[in-house]
Order: sequence, then structure tokens, then C-alpha cells
Amino acid sequence: MNDLRRSLLPASLFVVLVALVYFDPLFLRRNFGGGDLLGYNLPIEKAVHDAYAQGRWPLWVQEISGGRPLLANINVGALYPIRALLSPVPFPTAMRIYPVLHWALGGIGVMALLSSIGGSPGARWLAAATYVFSGVSVSEVFYTNDHPGVMLLPWILWAMTQPAWSERKRVVVLSFLLGLDFLAGDVFTVGMALLACLLWVLVERTRLRVGREVGVLASAIALSALFALPQLLATALWAPHTYRAISGFSLGDSLEVSLSPHRLFELLIPFPFGDVWRAEPGAVWEYSVAGRPIGFFSTLYAGALAPIALISLWRAEQRAARFARVLLISGLVLGVSGSFLPERMKSWRSPLPLRHPEKFALLIALALAIYAAIGWEKLRASQGAPRWALAVGVGLAGMAVWARWAPMTVGRLAVLATGTDPGAAEIAATRLGPALAEGAILWMVSVVAWDIGARRNPAAVLAALAVLTVIPLAANRRIARTYSQEEIFAPTAFARSVQRADPDGAFRTLAIPSSLTPGAAWSGQDVGGLENWRRSWLYFTPTLWQRGTVFNQDADIGDLERTEIVRRLATRAAGYIDSGPFFGSLALRFAIRFKDEPARAGYHRVGGDSIQDWDEHERPYPDIRLLSSWQEVSTTSGALHVFPRLRAGEVVLESGSSGSGAAPEGILRILERTPERLRLETELSAPAWLFVLRGYFPFRRVLVDGRPTEVFPAQIAFSAARIQAGRHAVEWIEEQPGGRGVWAGPVAFVLLSAASLTMRSRRGDGVR
Repeated sequence: MNDLRRSLLPASLFVVLVALVYFDPLFLRRNFGGGDLLGYNLPIEKAVHDAYAQGRWPLWVQEISGGRPLLANINVGALYPIRALLSPVPFPTAMRIYPVLHWALGGIGVMALLSSIGGSPGARWLAAATYVFSGVSVSEVFYTNDHPGVMLLPWILWAMTQPAWSERKRVVVLSFLLGLDFLAGDVFTVGMALLACLLWVLVERTRLRVGREVGVLASAIALSALFALPQLLATALWAPHTYRAISGFSLGDSLEVSLSPHRLFELLIPFPFGDVWRAEPGAVWEYSVAGRPIGFFSTLYAGALAPIALISLWRAEQRAARFARVLLISGLVLGVSGSFLPERMKSWRSPLPLRHPEKFALLIALALAIYAAIGWEKLRASQGAPRWALAVGVGLAGMAVWARWAPMTVGRLAVLATGTDPGAAEIAATRLGPALAEGAILWMVSVVAWDIGARRNPAAVLAALAVLTVIPLAANRRIARTYSQEEIFAPTAFARSVQRADPDGAFRTLAIPSSLTPGAAWSGQDVGGLENWRRSWLYFTPTLWQRGTVFNQDADIGDLERTEIVRRLATRAAGYIDSGPFFGSLALRFAIRFKDEPARAGYHRVGGDSIQDWDEHERPYPDIRLLSSWQEVSTTSGALHVFPRLRAGEVVLESGSSGSGAAPEGILRILERTPERLRLETELSAPAWLFVLRGYFPFRRVLVDGRPTEVFPAQIAFSAARIQAGRHAVEWIEEQPGGRGVWAGPVAFVLLSAASLTMRSRRGDGVR
């Protein structure tokens, strides 16, 4: 009981600390904003949240790309249980709780990991603080699809390292945690968790145990696949239809967001490249190749204790030190190597349709957390900080003074050393001095805390723990900026206008990419970059207001291949004066554009403000309709040939036949309309086609008077079904790829896990 209390107390205190650090989102109606949140992650999260809140299965999202699969897209993580558990609370509240909950659980996971591999309560605490308040972990606030994997990584490794458990118990617990990671949906964090487990086996287990330990890991992977079978099978059936899988990536695209070697300077200084947390012009002097400030993570900084311990203990062979060293090297190799890709290789096809290897920096963050724990143990046995650490602090202070004394000289040298545009030297001159000063102060305070912690006085030890906890927190808390709930979620004036004009949601909005650079329209007044997301309608943001687009930018490259084909056609059509019927046939009644852009063909201005114009189409057709004229072709290439020549309202169908058709106007009644289900009534005097602006996807069921009917591609990317003359009841049902039978996987997982845990362990089954 005493051991349990000793474990629960620091965990409880850490939860309290996280709650205090993020007091404003938890208690002041302020939400996290910035990065990819408003353009991609929050809209996707809302689609999933609304489905669960309304008792629906999150299979489909109708506002993005004209309508596309939701659950099957593994980047969404729709089956991750936390999303369903948070669905009873309002969505803004859920998105305030979600990241804070994962930070708290991640910290407890690190404590549990350090408890299993050896570490005092103080060491566990500092490891948790280093991991959770590192720049990598705090930056995950912008990537809600990755955050669960960040939290689960230490827990998965904890399950792998348990020395007293039987192999069966480890397999069951490990498979459950891996299954959650599979459901969360980020391939990188799953891969890093498996790599970390394998490295632990190879580095920390004896040769005689390696075979059995690999068997434990393999068994856990197999069992976790049963647990996550509904997601894994749905994704496997969806992926072959996507642009990402069919077209793939070049090596240049895949490795574009890799860690630049000079970013390792962030291990000493939080923000040497400028105020990365501010999405404002002039705040940052070094941009990644992808055009975003710095990269995927705002900084790699995790406090000064970890790098001091890293250098001091680099050659140490004690338990966990070897593992931390190998883990750090793995993260560096996987994260940085892409930066050295030769130019001639960038056009080669990538073997995997994955990108952003900077994500492997999470391994660096975990390694630093373990080093922080080991460093604390060394601190307690030492007489004070190593002399070289003091010299580093003095060196950083000297550089700060130089940057203050000769800012332009330092700025020019900085851009030259990093290969940055020389025009950024002036920004570097203004940002480097304060950054170096901050880094020097935090480093020297850490050195002093090391000296204080070396004393045997309990009060001194607690003071050192407090200081070393605050340092990464103070440096990186600014990354997770918060804004009032209304600044993020309140609909724009244009969105309200569209809602009034189209309360039933029968039409979509056209937004072709602007010629303006992000934020240029606001002249630096767009705090946090929020207005750029809210007003451009180029990404997923309108989903927050139940408003749809068709040719939005595909942030996760997760659209169906046919949708990407039509998107490229739309980009070309925008430049023609006779493309009005093209846009009108796709329910694009509304359009929004910046002042420097011309109105698209078929649109006229109906409103706007000093920055943007609002347009409306002269003859739009609703997203669900009975066709009065159509063209039929047998192949997609045939459809591509016919598409540009269609008359107003006409649709090309890949029915397998050739020719044209027409029918008198029929009557269509929409009785039920949700993303997963449509119920319609039709009245026709002659056979016709029912057109539905939803991506053509084979995993759906359409019933006419209770009998299945085939669905064909329409307008290349969308869907249509043949309806006979007379009065008919139509049901349009989106289905989970793989069908209901996939749920036998989780059932089998529960039965096999229960049987394994209840079976009497054979002699010698434990790991020693």
C-alpha cells in the first residue's frame, strides 16, 4: 500500500501541475489555436465529435472535397476511444480537455516507465516534465491526430520493460496499448513505439532473452491487429482508392520536412531562429523548405538538464543510459538524414507514401527525458555541476553580448551558416540577441540548480526539482497559444451569409488558391494566423460551421484519386471564361476571393468587405438532384474528354455505355440527410439518374424500394444511381469498409486476452 501511495502522489501532483500550466483553456473558455489546428485538425475533430454526439457512426464527412470517407482515413483516428468519450461535452470544451488530458497521461506514462527501469521519485518527475514540456510534445497541440501516439509511446515502452510480469501478461497489456495507437491513426508514432520496444530488447536484454522478447513483441503486434481490425481493414480497403497511394510521393516531397542539422542548436537555446510561436511576418528568420516557420515542431528544446546529462553520460554503460543513447541516435538518423538528400534523387519515387520525417524527433524527446532522469541521479551523487557546463553558459552569454553589440554582423553570419536567404539577416539580427540571452539564462539557472540539488538538504533538493521543472515549461508554454472561443469557432460574416441563403446545405463554396501569400492581406495584423484559415476557405475550416467546399486543398493528401483529378480540372477551368457550367454542375453556388482576384466565370459579386469579395453563381444546381440530361461513357478517359463540353446542369456518367440521355423534370423529396445516410422519395415520368455530390466509393449501399442498385461515377469524382419511372423510396447508406464482420476482431482480442490471463502460467514464463 505504501508503494502504491508513493507512486500515486507524484502522478497526482503532476496532473495538478499540468492543469495549472494550462489553466486558461481549462477554465477560461479559451481554446488552443495556431499551426494546423484551425485549417485541418479542428474541423476533422468536429466531424468525428458531432457523429458520436448525435449517435452516428463517423463514416463520412460531407463538407470536405464534396464528401469523402472519414473513418477509413487512418489520419483521422475516428475509432480512438477518447474521441467518443469526450463527445457528450460541447466541442470547444472537448478540444480544451483533449490535449491537456494527453499531456497529463503522457507524463504519468513517463513516470511509470522510469519506475520500471529504475529511478527515484525525483528522477521520474523530471523525466515526465522534460518529456511533456519539451518543444516536441507541446507542439503536438497543433496535431490532434498525433497527440495520442505521443502519450502512448512511454506507456508502450513501459509495458515492454516490465521485469516481473509473465510473458502472457506483457503480451496482453502491450497489445492493448498498441491497439490504441493503431486506432489513434498516426503511422509514425506506431512505428516509433515498435522501434523503441525493439531497441530495448536489443540493448537491455541478454542474448539468451532476445529471441523470447522478440516473440513477445510479435505476439503483441498480432493481438493488437485484432483489437484494431475495424480501423486497419477499413484503411486497407480505402487506401488503394486515394491519391496518396496511387500517385505516391517523390523522395523530395516525402523527406521535405526533415530536421535540419543546424536545428540541433535548439537543444541549447529554445528559439534561436525567431519567435516561431507567432505566425506573423518578420517573427522568424529561418524557414523550412516547406515554407512553414522552422518545421513540424516549433523547437526541440527540452530544458538544460537533459543536454548536460547527455554530454556527461554519453559513454555511460549503466542500465537505461545505453538505451537512451541508441534511442537518441535513432531519432537523429531518421529525422535528419532527409536533409542530406541529393538534388538528383528528389524526383525518385518514395518507397512509402509517407512524409514529414521530422516526426522522429519524438524519439529525441523521449531519450532526453531518460537522460534528464539519469542526470538527476548523477547530480545527487556529485559534488556539483561539471565545469564544462559552466563554460557553455558563459559562452552563450558571450554570444548574446556580441549579438547585442554587433547585431547585423551576427545576423549575416547566422544566415550564411544556415544557408538561409540573405534577406533574412535583418530579422536574424533582431531575434538572435534575445534568444541567446534567454538560452544563456536558462542554462546558467540549470547549472545553479544542479549545484543546489547536490546538497543533502531536502529543501534544497525540492528547490532544485522545482527550478529544473520550470525551465522547459517557461521556455515552451508560449507555443501552445490560446484564444477566446469566439475567435476560433465563431462563423465569419461570409459563413453567416451562406447559412442564411442556404439553410439546408444543398450548395457548396468555391475557393481557388489565392495569389496572395499567407497573411499578406492582413499586413501582419492576423494574430496567430487565425483569420487566414477562417477567411480563405482553402482548407477544412468551413466544416466547423457545417459549410462545404469541393476544391479545398487536401491537407493530409487523403482525398480519393478521382477527387484530385477533378480538383486539377477546376484549377485550369478557373482561368477560362466559359467554365460557369462546370462549377454550377458541382453545386458551387457561392464563391469567395480576395480583392486582387477576378471573379470566376458564371459568378457575380453579391457582397464583401475591404479584403474579400463574395460571389454567387448565376445557375447552380443542388448537390442532390434528379438529372434532366446526361452523357454516358464507358471509361474515365472518356469522361475526361466529355466533361469540359457539358451544358449547364448536364452530368457525365461512367455507366459502361455510350450516348446521351434526357428525361422530364422529376420530383425529389429529401426526408433524411446525414453524412452516413440519405432517405429520399422520387417521382419520375421516365427513367433518369439520381446525382449525389459524394465521392465515388465502392463501400456504400443504395436501395431503391428496398432493392440494391448499382452506383456509378458521375462527373468523374462523384456518384449517381439509375432510377426508374414511377414513385420510389431511395436509401443511400455509407458503409464501413470491411463490413460488420470486422468487429469479430475486437471480440476475438477480448476472448484471447481473457483466456491468456486466466491460464495458469507455465514454469519459467516470467522474465528475469
